Amino acid sequence: MVAAQMLAETSTAGIVLLVLGAIFVVAAGAALYLRSRQKEQPLDIPRGMRPGPSDAALETPLLQKLQGWGVVLVAFFVIFIPYNWLREPTENLRQEEELLTLSFDRGELSVQAFSEENQLGVGCVRCHGPELRGGVIQSGASLAYPPNLTNICAGPFGTPPHNAIFSQDDIFQVLEEGRNAMPSWSIRYQGALNDQQINDLVVYLVEMSSENVPFEDNVCLNQEASDRALAESDLNPRDP
Repeated sequence: MVAAQMLAETSTAGIVLLVLGAIFVVAAGAALYLRSRQKEQPLDIPRGMRPGPSDAALETPLLQKLQGWGVVLVAFFVIFIPYNWLREPTENLRQEEELLTLSFDRGELSVQAFSEENQLGVGCVRCHGPELRGGVIQSGASLAYPPNLTNICAGPFGTPPHNAIFSQDDIFQVLEEGRNAMPSWSIRYQGALNDQQINDLVVYLVEMSSENVPFEDNVCLNQEASDRALAESDLNPRDP
């Protein structure tokens, strides 16, 4: 509500500035037009006997021309600045949505296996299953149980529970540093992915998980759910 009210006030102020700027431009244009329409009074004496123009008379047209261009430039900025100020929030939102869409698309390709056609592939499906719903894999001499990534944002509220996931930052950290049988993927920990590639995976996993996890239990998007999960984890500690 507060953000909407602030945006409404900003839009109202910008519209007022645009109206005032338009009035100023019209008034300035009318004044310049009327000034240019003024005619010199005819003189009775012959032209050859008239006195020569003074320095002030010779310099006045140039001065008026410069003043006219100054008025035009001021009028331009009076309209240009409020216009950009008004459209900036919408433009920023559009750019943010476009970046998230591109990041999601890259993340969707990343979870698949690497191939000649999909050179962004990391191969999450090899351990987490073709639908990323987890399963059982061989890890050395024992078995490992990769979690279900389609509801990873359910945190400890999911089935089975993901006790160590309480926010998007946790997902990024697990991908970056690894955990249990999962290796680290960040170049900072001798992995193969940079921060942007890991962030693309996080964006995709969060978006996919949000389709399966109610918002009230979504620890990635709902701060209250994240705080509640952390509080319950402190009361009932479990192994990750």
